[in-house]
Amino acid sequence: MNPVVTDENVFEVLDKISDYEQLLKELCTIIQDGHILLSRAQYDLGYSAINSTYLPEPGVHEITPTSLLDVSENDRFSLHSVKPDPKSGVRKRKKGGCEDKKKSGDEKSEEEKKKPSKTKLAEDPLNWFGLMAPTSLIQAQTRFKSAIERIVEISNLKQELQESLSDFETLTKDLQKKCDVKPDETNED
Repeated sequence: MNPVVTDENVFEVLDKISDYEQLLKELCTIIQDGHILLSRAQYDLGYSAINSTYLPEPGVHEITPTSLLDVSENDRFSLHSVKPDPKSGVRKRKKGGCEDKKKSGDEKSEEEKKKPSKTKLAEDPLNWFGLMAPTSLIQAQTRFKSAIERIVEISNLKQELQESLSDFETLTKDLQKKCDVKPDETNED
């Protein structure tokens, strides 16, 4: 049985186009809100509090991701959050006197000489701004994280839409061949 162009095929493509447009509008709103909240945080903290000096320097700092993007065999994307490294957080101090501190300091200096000079930054970039980051900065981070999730949804939907459109075009071409209609011909009544 040959595939036939039906109303369901057309509605499927139109629904995906509508969903795609809606997700793009939502993404624009989320990014706009994130930027507004980021500017509010900069106003609250002062102009010089949020600037490029807080960005990590390439080659000096090691940055650990908070989420990873996976690509499946059928070119679908999925976003996975990364669990924070327990070594990078707050650690319990050892009990001991000054002698223990001197010994551990000597050991560190020998270890630091062997290791490269890269320092590992905190898992959450909000920690770069101190212990109590402003609420607007936390909300901005949440908005930008949701924007990343929305981008993954949009790219997956776009892939599905392209597949549906290519299927629709092949069905249409097959139908035109059966009817012996050229694509440029129009019906004039």
